[in-house]
Amino acid sequence: MQKKSLVVALVAEQPVAQIMNQKIVDLQPDGVRVQVAYSDINYKDALTLKKNSGVIRQFPRVPGVDFSGWVLASNDPHFHAGDQVMATGWDIGVNIDGGYQEIIDVPGKFLQHLVEPRTLKETMMIGTAGLTAAIGITKVLASTAMSDQATPILITGVTGGVGGWQLSILAKLGYHNLSVVTRQTDVSEQLKQMGATEILTPKQVQLTPLKPLAKQKYAVVFDNVGGEMLENLIPQIQQDGQLVVSGNAGGLKLTTTILPFILRGITLHGVESVHYPLSDREEIWQLFADHFWPSADQLLPINEIGFDQLIPALIAFPTSAHLGRTIVKFRSRSPRFK
Repeated sequence: MQKKSLVVALVAEQPVAQIMNQKIVDLQPDGVRVQVAYSDINYKDALTLKKNSGVIRQFPRVPGVDFSGWVLASNDPHFHAGDQVMATGWDIGVNIDGGYQEIIDVPGKFLQHLVEPRTLKETMMIGTAGLTAAIGITKVLASTAMSDQATPILITGVTGGVGGWQLSILAKLGYHNLSVVTRQTDVSEQLKQMGATEILTPKQVQLTPLKPLAKQKYAVVFDNVGGEMLENLIPQIQQDGQLVVSGNAGGLKLTTTILPFILRGITLHGVESVHYPLSDREEIWQLFADHFWPSADQLLPINEIGFDQLIPALIAFPTSAHLGRTIVKFRSRSPRFK
């Protein structure tokens, strides 16, 4: 038996993606075989096609850090043929072959059962991006800074999946003083419909000159960009403010001072969703079930593409203008089970 997979290989030291047929091998002792229904595109997936990104360390590799689908066969007693399952993060698409294939074999420890009202499609609308956004919000939700729904909050990278979900979740929870930063001024009306009350450009949040401490503007900052933008935002966070960091599209380096942290008592939270414990993931998914199901697509723009459109979408993803989430449809109907 064979399956179609998107395989990234090194050609003259440059990652190159190709959809090809692969042989289906014997299932590992701890493995679960899944017919993929949907996957999605995260920034990390797009980086697999960038030279020296470090996301994939051993080629060839099938990317795709998220997927959902039906169990076809299982050597793990917790999963049985016909079960609907999903997975996000872990080693998937990085150290083991990921979700950009028709059939995937993964260790059962990486999988979660779908519980109603979750659906295979909506779990990928949320995916790693929504999980990361929700984890960051839960880190600060009980803080004094978040106790007033009129508290001034700023979100960077808002047209990406994480920032978009942060905006949608906070608006749904009733927060109504939400500033967002984007270069894509053409999507301002859509961002306002999602809950944004102020649309800023990167230049508008820049400090000239950059100072260790500046006017206190934001009680909470959700930063998904990093680099220079974050350097400019830290001095503008209010007394006892909260800073949630979960992205580095703007750069890995951060030049700042200790003054905002020791003179204003700012708390910095880093968000890491790849190895987030399964038990805690269930709490996050329950949060979505309680507050945001059904109709996840009414909270965030969703672009659905087919497997044959995946390679050009990955190539364009880091530099193209987009808003919301891109999901990849492999199969919408359940396979037949004996």
